[in-house]
Amino acid sequence: MTDLSDIQDVDRDSIYILPLNMIPLQAEGLRRLRMVKNDDLESVIEVYGGRGGRGQIPMGALEQNFPDIKFADTRVLRKLSELTSYDVFSLRVHLRNLGIEVNEDENLKLSGDKQTELRDYMTAFTQRLIIEVFGKDDGEIKDFNDVLELYKNPDRELARAKLTVLADSLGVPVAEVPGFLEDYGDIYLSIAYYKQVLDSVADSIESFQISLGDIRRHLHLQQDRSLMSICSRLENKVDRLSDAATERFQIFETYTDKMWEDINAERFQGFKDIVVDNHTALGAILCTLSVKMGSWMKKFPSPTTGGIFNRAEFIRVGMQRGF
Repeated sequence: MTDLSDIQDVDRDSIYILPLNMIPLQAEGLRRLRMVKNDDLESVIEVYGGRGGRGQIPMGALEQNFPDIKFADTRVLRKLSELTSYDVFSLRVHLRNLGIEVNEDENLKLSGDKQTELRDYMTAFTQRLIIEVFGKDDGEIKDFNDVLELYKNPDRELARAKLTVLADSLGVPVAEVPGFLEDYGDIYLSIAYYKQVLDSVADSIESFQISLGDIRRHLHLQQDRSLMSICSRLENKVDRLSDAATERFQIFETYTDKMWEDINAERFQGFKDIVVDNHTALGAILCTLSVKMGSWMKKFPSPTTGGIFNRAEFIRVGMQRGF
């Protein structure tokens, strides 16, 4: 069984890092490492990383660097390297599809700190449940945690009365309410997670686009047709990805509104299926944006950093790779 203390929160919460100690590999040494998406969106095995640099092994060099690696481990690692995102929500889908058994309850959950951090993002969705079921004037139920705490309420009569109201609204027995609440919280946690990732790259996208504009207006650089074509292609790519993610969030909001017009367990299951079906697509989109925009910001923290020719060359070479 994986020791959760071996997985750092930053790895558990990342969209582009996969801690290998959650994967059933035969080699103990490999389980101490992690797979990451590098700046070129290639999956590599990271042996060490920090301010002094990073030691990363490409998948094509596994056998050279790990001469005793078993074929079974190589096969699993190569499958994992083809995944487009390593966030916990995408991994639940990917690992099931690959037949790689992982204890999801232990390993494929966000850290407690990250869940707390996402609480504001979830409020709009969880408040809808509270208002629709309990009413906004219910002094006992103020947020989603209060709903979850009903099962621990020392006033069992009051708790059961409120749970019965919720069960009646869903059209399910009271005994099935805990499962619904767990699913409800988790599905909106996934939406909150992806929304936060998209928001986190907004400033870097703006900085990147400002630099593209500066390059297009530069009297010398604008004569470089190849560079102009690359700038247009990358700008369109970034716009399409961010728009695609935004559209999915709008779909989730629309379905939430429709679901609460006549809420029941079946309607929620339909909504849950829609969100889960989008996990891998959202993960892929946001992992790409997060890695490439992160690469840009590491190199050029502001639109004027590094000089316009350096920025143009990085766009020509670094930003294109893997994009």
